[in-house]
Amino acid sequence: MTRAGIPRTVFAGAGAFLLTLAALFRFYVYESVLVLPLEQGRTYQMVAPAADYFDTGMLTSHTGVRLVSTTTLSGDAGAGNAGTAVWVESTSLTTDTGKRIDYHERRTAFDRRTGMAVDCCGSYVDEDPDARQSGLAFRLPFRAEPRSYPMYDTTLRLAVPLRYERQEQINGLRTYRYTYTAGPVKIEDFPEQFPGKVLGLPAWRAIGVSRYAQVTRTLWVEPESGLTVKAEEQHRQGLRTPDGIERKESLRADLVMSEEDVDARVSDVRAFTRWVLVVRDLLPAVFLVAGLLLVLWGLRPGRKPRAPEPADADAGADDGPGRPGPAEPAQSAGVFMERVWPPKAAGAVPERERG
Repeated sequence: MTRAGIPRTVFAGAGAFLLTLAALFRFYVYESVLVLPLEQGRTYQMVAPAADYFDTGMLTSHTGVRLVSTTTLSGDAGAGNAGTAVWVESTSLTTDTGKRIDYHERRTAFDRRTGMAVDCCGSYVDEDPDARQSGLAFRLPFRAEPRSYPMYDTTLRLAVPLRYERQEQINGLRTYRYTYTAGPVKIEDFPEQFPGKVLGLPAWRAIGVSRYAQVTRTLWVEPESGLTVKAEEQHRQGLRTPDGIERKESLRADLVMSEEDVDARVSDVRAFTRWVLVVRDLLPAVFLVAGLLLVLWGLRPGRKPRAPEPADADAGADDGPGRPGPAEPAQSAGVFMERVWPPKAAGAVPERERG
């Protein structure tokens, strides 16, 4: 290998390495990190400015009450693995004074790539360890599509179709709007009997009731990250007697995610999209361009030897046999020296003339 060929080989090798890095970042590094985390620690709130509810303990009705729904998510990292995560979610609906109206808690295992619930790892809903959870457990997957997804509803304890509706802008972000409405579904039987008076029945009559719930849920999801940046929920619950007739509305609340939580989620999405821009788009592009340039530089042909200039050729052609070249003067001088050296002594007679 010539000395001139070594740098070209180095350039070609460096270029091939950069091309490999571009492919790795675009098709492996980016894809490998698109998994939901094992750890989780998040709390968000939704507010109903004017809600109505019936206190089943005190048997009193309240109207125009501000209700706050607080949801806390925590991850059980020790129970998860490379493919499955386990999160615990608790949701408490309270008044401004802290009086609890409703509460739900669940432990759910799910696939870290698809977000779909998995039946394992001590899952439960409220106090029911046999509750079978299915569909999306908590959120949509990365790179959400404009289509329907099954999503588990904790209040109704079943998976319902979450339908794609349209694109909308939330604080400058492009989002997909999804929604579902499900119910009424029976969610609770009261063991005690209620006085007929509070149910609109004759005062002397006491009767058992069941609670039925209907939920409408709307999510605004940034599709690349799958993160929900805004949510709204409409809850309606009623008390029904054994004949299936609703006798009393027990809850009506239109919950909207607080502006502070919307701003925080938008910030999370923007941080994710910046990361995507660097890892999926910018770095692979830089490595690709630099690698191609180095490979082309390394594979370019080397310089050919320079042909003799015409002036030099003409000079060699003028040297005829009768005119000595550049080395001939020295050779003629040597012959001359051989002829005159050593000098002859005066009066010396040649050998052939002696005797």
